[in-house]
Amino acid sequence: MTLDLTPERRDLLSVASALLDARAPLGLAREFLEERGDAAELWGAMAGAGWYGVGLAEDDPFGVTGLCLLAWECGEHAAPTPLVDTAVAARLAAGVPAASALAAGDATAALAALEGEHDWQLTDPTTVLRAGRLTGTKLAVRHAGAVDLLAVVADTQAGIAVAFVPPAAPGVTVEPGPGLDPASAVCRVVFDGAPVAEDAVLGGPAARDQLDAALAVGTIATAAEGLGAASRALTMAVDYAQDRRQFGRPIGSFQALQHLMAEAHVEREVAWATVLGAAGELDAQAAGAEAAVSLAKALASRASRAVVEASLQVHGGIAFTWEHDVHLLQRRVLECERRFGDAIHHERIQGELIAERATAALQSAAPSAA
Repeated sequence: MTLDLTPERRDLLSVASALLDARAPLGLAREFLEERGDAAELWGAMAGAGWYGVGLAEDDPFGVTGLCLLAWECGEHAAPTPLVDTAVAARLAAGVPAASALAAGDATAALAALEGEHDWQLTDPTTVLRAGRLTGTKLAVRHAGAVDLLAVVADTQAGIAVAFVPPAAPGVTVEPGPGLDPASAVCRVVFDGAPVAEDAVLGGPAARDQLDAALAVGTIATAAEGLGAASRALTMAVDYAQDRRQFGRPIGSFQALQHLMAEAHVEREVAWATVLGAAGELDAQAAGAEAAVSLAKALASRASRAVVEASLQVHGGIAFTWEHDVHLLQRRVLECERRFGDAIHHERIQGELIAERATAALQSAAPSAA
């Protein structure tokens, strides 16, 4: 699953796998499902390994691709981490003094962006920042009560902004809620006139572009995380097909299951190659990188769901029981599918881009036709 990675990135993947094997077995995700999970030890190990700063510095040898490798491993373990949100917030924190620890990779954050019926376009947020006070409600905020800072997308009279607020600040109420993936610890966060210092706000004319660029990083990392979870489920299915016997032979010898697993393998590989390609374009700051990210997220969302569903079929009825671990991975796949826009959201974006290119081509051809 490494494809064409640099030696540094291969080492990062190996170290990440070993750390998560030790600190975040699937049993940790199950503890969160049973409302007794504690990820403090895991988060401390991740901070000590420097994960929150991966890809931030210009001379970083890992880049966004390295972040995707970490996210992949987090998905494989259904690990309860703030890695992706912190990566997004850290890219917004540059030049914001109150969030300097994020920019240095020394703190954790949760992205507070979604509201009610709004989608991941994040246009016209109803959460407002006026006279240094933040008011509004954010939904599906991961680990909101446990991180160091909340990165809150808000509207100001001068346009969109991102305010950095500690979850324990006055006027901030964090309400843990039920979620499809308990290890993601989604919360509802209410801001009732929460004070925000001037040096804790990313605003101005460039804020929208900075937000979009950071969201692209979160989008591709989440695509990698979902694929990691699906890949672990597929590995479990292959192992099960080799061990489980029926009619005197392993069920993996039956052609129907061979085809099912082979198709799932191909879907995973194609999606992973697309994710790595898009991450590479972000690292190279290539024109059209954000369009490539959107395409990769659409493809990865579809593929992750298909792969984990194929894995469930291979396992048969046992996979649908509470005691089996496959559903822990399926929960992470479905959570990642919705984060930063699902397949339909990004397919709509791709359709708009195709229409724009077609219109531009027609307009450029019009003079010669005349």
